Amino acid sequence: MKKNQNFNNNKVWISGATKVSEVVKISKANNMMLWLLAIAVLVCGVGVTMYSDALGSAYATYNTSLAVIVVLVALVIARFTNQGRRFWAFFQASKLELAKVVWPTRKETMTITAMVIVVVIIFALIISLFGLIFENFIQYFLG
Repeated sequence: MKKNQNFNNNKVWISGATKVSEVVKISKANNMMLWLLAIAVLVCGVGVTMYSDALGSAYATYNTSLAVIVVLVALVIARFTNQGRRFWAFFQASKLELAKVVWPTRKETMTITAMVIVVVIIFALIISLFGLIFENFIQYFLG
């Protein structure tokens, strides 16, 4: 890599041009408060699902649904932290990169799959043949 190349990690590709991705940072105190809130939601959710039998059998039937909702709420809260904002920008850039991928056609996929299967069978036969040769060789010397 040349020394004069300046790679800027906050740019994303949009239809042939680069665009600076906007990652708005919040203060450190707000960031910490959001993380604590997300953790508190998770802890409360775990507590409620663990002790749902004590709350009554009506709550115990919804444990899985409650756990999914609690995790989703915690993820939504975490998305607005500085780390969550950076991850979201990365995710958006990844979606743009994935749109540029040229996927193989069905015919190409089937051809390549058939080639891989044939090569695997050939190598399996070769390895089996070597196994038989070494087995006979060892049996010959060991009697």
